[in-house]
Amino acid sequence: MSTWYKLELGNDDQAFEPTLRIQQMFMSKFLMCPPGSGRALFSCYEKEKDNLCLYFSPAAADIALRVYAKPCDPPTTLDCIGLLAGEGDALGIEPWEFAKAA
Repeated sequence: MSTWYKLELGNDDQAFEPTLRIQQMFMSKFLMCPPGSGRALFSCYEKEKDNLCLYFSPAAADIALRVYAKPCDPPTTLDCIGLLAGEGDALGIEPWEFAKAA
């Protein structure tokens, strides 16, 4: 259970509504999980492509598969990644590393 998932949603206008729906879907499951579940939903805006991507941690595979996200490597672009919902430590990166990248 170590597969990450990525969903490309398009530019800001195209991505706004789907992102809200996915975030709500994620939270309904996340709130029923015990702390330390590893469930996380991250976003990353790719400027060069004008594209918003959502990344689902392996523990959130059930939601990722419902929205047809594709398997991918864990996100590594710290300058654009942001936690939308869930547990930020799912990336295995300390909070100070995010601050350093910003």
